[in-house]
Amino acid sequence: MDASVRGKDERGVDNPAATEDDGRPHRPDLVISIQPPHGGIRTQLPVSTVDWRSNPRGQFIPVHGLDFLIGVSSLLIQQTVELNDLTSKIESENRYIVRVPNGETLYIASEASSPTQRCLCGTGRAFVMHLHDNTRQEAMVMHRRLAAASCCFPCRLQELKLITPPGDYVGRIQQQCTWVVPFFLVRDANDQVLFVIEGPAALKRSALILSEFKIMTGDSLRVVGKIAHGWDRELVSFTTTLQMPDTAVQPKHKALLLAAAFLLEYTYFERSKNSCGVCNCC
Repeated sequence: MDASVRGKDERGVDNPAATEDDGRPHRPDLVISIQPPHGGIRTQLPVSTVDWRSNPRGQFIPVHGLDFLIGVSSLLIQQTVELNDLTSKIESENRYIVRVPNGETLYIASEASSPTQRCLCGTGRAFVMHLHDNTRQEAMVMHRRLAAASCCFPCRLQELKLITPPGDYVGRIQQQCTWVVPFFLVRDANDQVLFVIEGPAALKRSALILSEFKIMTGDSLRVVGKIAHGWDRELVSFTTTLQMPDTAVQPKHKALLLAAAFLLEYTYFERSKNSCGVCNCC
C-alpha cells in the first residue's frame, strides 16, 4: 500500500486526532493569546444572595471586598466561642462573624493583639482586626490604638482607623470628650464628619453593656440608624446589631459604620474577664 494512503487510513481509523502538517511551526489552536490575570487583581467569584431576607438580590461578582455591603440595610456581629475562653481566665484574641440577619455571612473577623495588653488592659487593648470576605480574601483592616474611654484622659481617647487593601485609607472613628453621654464622630478619608454616634447617659461604662447607640447625621439633627447590643434568642448569644442609615449608600460609608460597631463592641459591650491586673478605665 502506498505510504500516503496508509497515513490517510491511520488518521481516519487509528489516529483521528492527527492533522495535516502544513509546515507552520505552531498550531493555531495552541497559541495562547490571553494571559492570566496577575498583580493585585482580586479573584472574582459569584456570591449568591438569593436567600437574604433583609434585602434579597440576584447574583453578582464582587470586584472589591466592600462590594459585599452593597444593598445591605442591617448587619449582625456575633462573637464566636473559643476553647480558651472557656478554660482560661486570660483574654484571648476574639473572632467574629459579620452576617445579614437571618441570612448569609459576609465577613469573618479575626483580632491580632499583644498578649501583654490582653492581660493588663483587657477590653481597652490595642488591636488590628482583619476582615475576610466570602472569597477568602482580606476586605478591610481596622487599627485600634491603646486608649482610655474616660474623659479623665482627654488626650488619649478611643480612635479606630479603617484601611482597605492594598493600603487605602477609608476613614476613622473618633471619640469626643464628654462626661456623661458617649459621643463618637465618623470621619471619611478627607476628615469630613459623615455621622455622629451618641450613646445613652451613663456614669459608668459597665452600665452600657446592654444599650442602644443612635446614629445621627453629621449635624446631629436627625437619627438615621442605631447600633444595639443585646441577647439574641435565635442565636442564643449576645450580638451587636447595626441598622444602616438610608443615607449611607456608598460601601465605604457602611464599612465605617461597621468599624464603629466594632469599636463600641470593645469599648462598652464586651465583658472583660477577671485576668491578672486588668485595668479598664470607666
